Parts: sequence; C-alpha cells; structure tokens
Amino acid sequence: MLRQTTQQLITALYPRLSHEDELQGESNSISNQKRILETYAKQNGFSNLRWYTDDGYSGANFQRPGFQAMLADIEAGKVGTVIVKDLSRLGRHRTQTALFIDYLRERNVRVLSATENIDTFNENDDLIIGFKGLVNDFYARDGSRRVRTGYRQKQKEGIVTIPPFGYFKDKNTKKVVVVEEAAETVRMIFSAYIGGSGMKAIARTLNEQRRKTPALMQMELLNKRLPNTQDGILKKYLWDATMVGRILKDESYIGTLICHKSERNKINKTFRFTDPEEQFRHENYLPMIVTRETWELAQTLMTERKAKNTRAGTNKGILRYGGLLRCQDCGRTFIGKRIKLKDGERVVYVCDTYHRYGKEHCSSHMVDEEALDRLISAELLRTKELYEENWSRLEWFIEKWTPKASMASAKISKLQEHILLLEEEVEVILMERIRDKANAERYDRMIAKREEKIAEAKKQIEELQNISEMLRSRQAKLKRDISLIDDILRDDKMSEAHLKMLVEKILVHEEDGKLDLEIRLKAPFRDHLDIFENGEQTDSILSAEFDYDRLGAIIYGDYYAG
Repeated sequence: MLRQTTQQLITALYPRLSHEDELQGESNSISNQKRILETYAKQNGFSNLRWYTDDGYSGANFQRPGFQAMLADIEAGKVGTVIVKDLSRLGRHRTQTALFIDYLRERNVRVLSATENIDTFNENDDLIIGFKGLVNDFYARDGSRRVRTGYRQKQKEGIVTIPPFGYFKDKNTKKVVVVEEAAETVRMIFSAYIGGSGMKAIARTLNEQRRKTPALMQMELLNKRLPNTQDGILKKYLWDATMVGRILKDESYIGTLICHKSERNKINKTFRFTDPEEQFRHENYLPMIVTRETWELAQTLMTERKAKNTRAGTNKGILRYGGLLRCQDCGRTFIGKRIKLKDGERVVYVCDTYHRYGKEHCSSHMVDEEALDRLISAELLRTKELYEENWSRLEWFIEKWTPKASMASAKISKLQEHILLLEEEVEVILMERIRDKANAERYDRMIAKREEKIAEAKKQIEELQNISEMLRSRQAKLKRDISLIDDILRDDKMSEAHLKMLVEKILVHEEDGKLDLEIRLKAPFRDHLDIFENGEQTDSILSAEFDYDRLGAIIYGDYYAG
C-alpha cells in the first residue's frame, strides 16, 4: 500500500479533459477520471483529498486554472501527493512536464499515476516516465502540427475566411467579390488623403456622412443583430484616425492578399507579428479597388507627413518643391514666391538665407518652377533608360537561376527534415541533463553542437528561399517603377505627391551667376540605379552570400551530414 507519509498534507486529485480528449468518449471523461482517482486514493489509504479540475483545457501548456490553483498550494507547502489518471493529464509537452516532475521532487511532492502504476519517488520508474513523456509530447506536437499545417496551407493558397473591408466572400462560389458601398468609402478615403486632408478630418467627414465602418459592414453582411436606431449605430460604430490609417496602408485594395501577418504559440502562449519574409503574399488575388499609383502616392505622403510631423491641410496654395530644394552653398532650404505677371502667375524659389538676410550672406539661387519641372522630367527619362537596361540584365540572372530552383526546393525539404531531427535530439539530451545533473556540462556541449547545426541549416534555407524571392521581387518592382515613370511623364505637370514620392532633395549651387542643380532620387528608386556600377554587379540584387559558387555548394554540398 502506498500510504501518504504526512497525513496533514493535501492529497491533490487532478483530473483534466481537453476538447480532443472528449472525442475518445467516456473513458477519458471528467466523471470517469474522478471515479478512478477517488477509488485509487481510498484503496491506498490516502486522506485529506482535494480536487483540482480542468475541464476543456489542453495539456500543451500549464496555463490552466485548476493546475495553477494546485501549483499555488504546492508552492505553499500544503501538498504532499498528486494523483492523476495518467501522466498525460499533467501535460503533453515532454520537456515542461519533465521539469515539473523534477520541480515536485525537489519539494518532496510525490506524483502517482493510477492507471500506469507509476510513482515518481521510485527511481526504477524514471525510464517509463521518460518514455511516457515522449509519447505524450508526440501526441501534442502531432495534433498541433496537423492543425498548424492545415491552416498554414490555407494561407499559402490564399484561402480567405474573413476578407478585408470592401470585400465579401460568396458562400456559393467561394470567390471574394467587391462590396461597392464599402469600396466607394475606401476610394473616398484615398482621394481625400491625397488631396491634402488628414486622417482625423477624413474620419470626421465619414461620421458626418454616416458611412458604415468595417465592423458595422461585416455585421450586416453576416446578418448579425445591430442596434435598433441609427444613433445607436453611430455611437457604437464610429470612424477614427486609426481606422482610416489602417485602410490607407492595406495592400488588399491593390489586389494583394497578405496572409500569416502574425502567429500565436498555444504551447508557450506567445504572440508576435511576423516579418515580411515569413508572410504569404498573393499578388493580383483580389479585385482592385484603387489603382496602384493611388495607393503608392498615399504611402509616400504618409511617410513624408510622419517624418515632418505636419498636419495635412486643404491642399490650397501648395508650392510643390517646398522642402525639396536646398542651397548647397549655405545649407538652408528654399522658400517659394508667387510672382504675378501680365500673362499669369510665375512661381520661383530662392535661398532662405538670401531672403532673410540679403545678398551679403548668400546669393538668391533663384530657380523657376517650370524649369524644375523640365529638369525633373529629363532626369526621369534618363532614369527610365537605366531601368530598362537593368531589366534586360535582370532577366539574364533569372534565366541562370531558374534551372537550379527545383534542386534548391528539394534541398530545403532535406534541411527542414534534418532540423526536426536535431531539435528532437536536443530535447532528449535535455531530458537526460535533468536526470543526470552531475554531467550537466557534457550535455550542454552536446546541445550547443546541435544548435549550431540547426542555425547553419536555417541559414542555408533562408539563402535558398531568398534568391528566388529576391529576383522576382526586384523584377516586379522594376516593372512597377517603369510604369509609374511612364504615368508621371504623361501628365502635363508634376504633382506634389509625385515629387514627394520620387525626390529626396535637389541641391542648388550658384557660381558666377550660373546655377548647378543635383537631383537626388529617393532610395526605392535609387536602388534600380545602383544594381550595376561600371558594368559590375553590386550587392543590390544579390549579396556576396549569394554568388553562384556559394549557390552550388548549398545545393550540391552536404552541410547537414553527421
């Protein structure tokens, strides 16, 4: 008989049932577990029984109310014995469960498994406990992996459950269609913002016009219950600047569906936003609600306004080159002036030092706005020619890489399998480290060696995945920018939004009454110019890590051997 050594201590009876366990029927039900635990406790002479129950909680983590209550009593020194139907009731995460059992041993708390005849105070049961841990861990991981794999596959395929505001998924056809009422609101938001209105002002206008918010529209589409009055709807579902900003940033409206923006680890209870390279992008997946040019103009203006921390006005009286012109001689910015002439109006820009303090401190550096437009147009034509040249060279890179892509994919699969094996080895070693504390340093070295191999394998996977994506992304962006330049050049007048998007700054130098202007494009456009220098490839397309000798070694080499 297993009698409790100290009768005053609590005998904790812990039944647990997850939603998955419910599928197994009566054998794992809470009521059946309670019968087993109560019978076992009485037959073995345990007293001072106390129930700690978790019904509907997964064993993949320890954040369960019943378990936490039991843990609190254990830490308070009130519990002498814990009885469970089987060790999987404690938890299905192998390492966490092993650490918990070790924690209980240190506090002289015994764990008994009623149906498995396991006693954690019996050293002969250690091997069985380890084996049971492996089985339970596999069960949890396999279930989690199946759910995660299924959901992740849907994300890869672009299967939408709840589409963004402006769209609705037809239950019959499974296609995502445009909701015109919402789409009209989206177009209005973009138009107002590009026109100079701020996000707060736009939200205020939307509320005044009683336009439906995303939440309200979703409830209507799903036929959910709404407030009885219009005023009730307005009070609960109002537009604000954050909602407007979220719509302005959403790539869905140019047809791009992005999945896996965040992920949650149910075992560790962690949440994080994923990096862009981990997300699944589906170009041209959704019907476009706004043009790509409109969307990119909005992104440029958001970046500019955030950087300058300025409030958007009404767009009246905007001097398009304001903030872009800088005197190369004194370092100050330029100010704009409107000069009225008989045949109309002329806009000129002069150095602010000259304007404020006179010619003794700096010359005027006067630049005519129409002349600036001509210079920018000429610069864009030159840039377009370079882009088209780079397009041809980029095609050569893609042609060279394409035959190797399938081999790279097979290599990635092998590396992923190897990582899983190494991770399992790490956990087994960790279990041995817990039991054999005297040789902890030796186990630490074994773990470190495998973690190095995992890191190297992950680096190789990243390299192989990045190459194809980098080439495709570069080509797509180059194509978009060439198209954008064509659209800009077709307009008679360069808009303020276009200038803010294209130009970083224009440096003006004056010597002997002659002006010398240097136009610097912003980084996203400059990238295409930096691909080749003096006929040599730079790291703007592929870094040194991606040279073709390295690629061959990655694809054909055996980095993961041993």
